[in-house]
Amino acid sequence: MPANDSRLQPQLTLSRTLTHGNAVYWVAFSPDGRRVATASLDNTVKLWDAADGTHTGTLTGHGDGVTFVDFLKDGRIVSASLDKSFRFWTPDGRLISTLGSHADYLSCAAVSSATNWLASGSFDRTVRLWDAASGTAITVLTGHTEPVQTVAFSGDGTLLASGGNDLSIRLWDLNTRTLRHAFPAHSETVEALAFIPGTRLLASGGSDGRIRLWRDDGTALADLDGRSQRIKSLTFSKDGNWLASGGSDGAVRFWNVMDRAELASIRAHRNTVYGLAFSPNGQLLATAGFDRTIHLWNIRPKS
Repeated sequence: MPANDSRLQPQLTLSRTLTHGNAVYWVAFSPDGRRVATASLDNTVKLWDAADGTHTGTLTGHGDGVTFVDFLKDGRIVSASLDKSFRFWTPDGRLISTLGSHADYLSCAAVSSATNWLASGSFDRTVRLWDAASGTAITVLTGHTEPVQTVAFSGDGTLLASGGNDLSIRLWDLNTRTLRHAFPAHSETVEALAFIPGTRLLASGGSDGRIRLWRDDGTALADLDGRSQRIKSLTFSKDGNWLASGGSDGAVRFWNVMDRAELASIRAHRNTVYGLAFSPNGQLLATAGFDRTIHLWNIRPKS
């Protein structure tokens, strides 16, 4: 586990508030930290200037709510939607291509910066892998017995974690594209997954309000009371020192996982926090909520 100084605590100050026409499900920073992309149930992706919050574009064309958006290494933008498709866009928001073959809602997605692969999870109970560079399908991973709600790549791109309504986590070996481990994780739906940067340790959040930390063999390392009835979003700071969680109570909490301590809490939204993202330089946190807003917070550590 990465070194962690529990004396350092995050102090958040609201910088900007951005809006959509419906609930906001995902938020992502560009690799240079200058832009923010947001995905919403209003069927659009919006692009923003991270420095001043200026709206710089709206990507339209999805036929249902957009559940995911991210920036690829080559500058393209990728979005995923309940309409069962991925869409690829130029940096300025022009549609390039559409990809997808799920049989039901595409509920979650992730990008591996190490391999340029995409993963998608669906209500059809499958996880699919895609090559973002060529826009082709790689494989279908089966075994979940209920809808898949969350997927996450390890930083080195060799592991994929998936979780959902069957209350389990599945860890997939991407070198062999086979199941490595499957284990019960929460007493209710697994809602969020995130790997600690630079490690193969995994954090999970569930509808049972718990946050748990796991080894890559499924061994439980920590069990935290997430202070919310439902944990919907998790993300780690780039250095792995802080875990941020978002819950159904609208609060964003920071954790030191080493000593299982809550470092800070702020009421960020009126209801569920669906998306969280640290800027690459760690100086901003973006939060996305069911209340149709995205907040950009300045982060200043305090001892």
